[in-house]
Amino acid sequence: MTLSGKKVTKKTLLFAIFVLAAAVSSIVFISRELQDRENQQFSVISQALAEPQSLTFLSINGNQIINEKGDTIKLRGFHYDCFYVIRKDLYDSIKLNNKDPEQFNIELMEYYFTEKDINEIKATGANVVRIAFRLWEIEKTPYSYSKRALEHLDKTIARWGENGIYVILDLHAAGQNSIDHNKEYGNIIWDDKDFQDRVIALWGLIASRYKNNKYVAGYDIINEPQAPNINALNSFYKKTIEKIRGTDKKHILFIELNLYNAGEILFGGEYNDDNTAFSLHFYIPIEFTYQGMESRQIGYQYPGEYGDVYWDKNQINGYFEKIIKKTKNRPLFVGEFNASVWNGGEYAFQWIRDVIDVFNSKGIHYTFFQYKTFMPKTFGYYSPSEEAFEKIKILQHAVGYKGKVFNEFTEEEKNLLLTGNFESPPGLRNILIQGLRTTPQ
Repeated sequence: MTLSGKKVTKKTLLFAIFVLAAAVSSIVFISRELQDRENQQFSVISQALAEPQSLTFLSINGNQIINEKGDTIKLRGFHYDCFYVIRKDLYDSIKLNNKDPEQFNIELMEYYFTEKDINEIKATGANVVRIAFRLWEIEKTPYSYSKRALEHLDKTIARWGENGIYVILDLHAAGQNSIDHNKEYGNIIWDDKDFQDRVIALWGLIASRYKNNKYVAGYDIINEPQAPNINALNSFYKKTIEKIRGTDKKHILFIELNLYNAGEILFGGEYNDDNTAFSLHFYIPIEFTYQGMESRQIGYQYPGEYGDVYWDKNQINGYFEKIIKKTKNRPLFVGEFNASVWNGGEYAFQWIRDVIDVFNSKGIHYTFFQYKTFMPKTFGYYSPSEEAFEKIKILQHAVGYKGKVFNEFTEEEKNLLLTGNFESPPGLRNILIQGLRTTPQ
């Protein structure tokens, strides 16, 4: 055998293979050692946790969020889809099979969201979770709402609150943009008055139901809006604020930055409500943070130049300095941020460190996106391995096309949903713990 013109003996080749195998084993060992060390550190932190403190209503005081005692509170935590985890297409397929999709979701969540998840999030130092809900999950026909879905949401909120964790309710899909997470509706809310009235009515229902609930930090009115102009966004927000305040004058309202023409439209203008905060999501530069996902290229680095802008910690700091000036002395909440750790490696870790450092230094409230996902190698603090994902897809097919119900799952199939069987990128936990537990400034 020859290699680059040189003769390679069998003995030499076997030696090379041995060296390569030893190197691979060493890498695997180091990765496992890092994960074991993280687990040990996490266990110590968990054991040291104090009993959860009773929560009080939060409110806005200038550019601060305070509790009823007047203490300043910095909201830091995770986005976590722990209320409704099945997609709309799977919901519809289950219904076509004359099965009960709501019951399926409730049973599935007993494995997807457990006490271990609550304890793990507590142990990171988090004090808030941002929970998504969607119009179709609660409204089954126009102005007709699912009692079971609402009761399930009640229980989900209570589980967090009883453990000292606030909840921000995020209306994640309600016809507000043309992004995949809202594909059931499309971007129709700005032009379809009847549809917009339904969305506003849903907020009236939510506000009436939770007006006296101290576990709820506030309401994220609409996720990632794409209003065509400032008047459309301002009108929607004003109508929704008026509807909520008709029954609930206590909870904070989070007003999100418009995605379309964001530099001009911003948050839609002025609102005559002192208990509001502004919010946005941060995935800049998107070529870097989204690399390897949605068929995107990989190999991007941070710090680095993107679109004639050199993105590093100073640039991120300057970006948020400009945003804070636009908030006019109101708190700022970043409801989503992350970078593709599986594809970006140490560069992504550094981006996450820098972003959290900027947030903490400027008193910005935030939730990391996201705690857990069914998709492998994406934005999950926890996500399934490729092997587990293939098994989950087989289960989804059996449920959607063959009418399989949850009580027909084997214990092994149910356990696929447990967080203990998901992966977490080695190193990410320590970065988040360090950031979430940093003393507020």
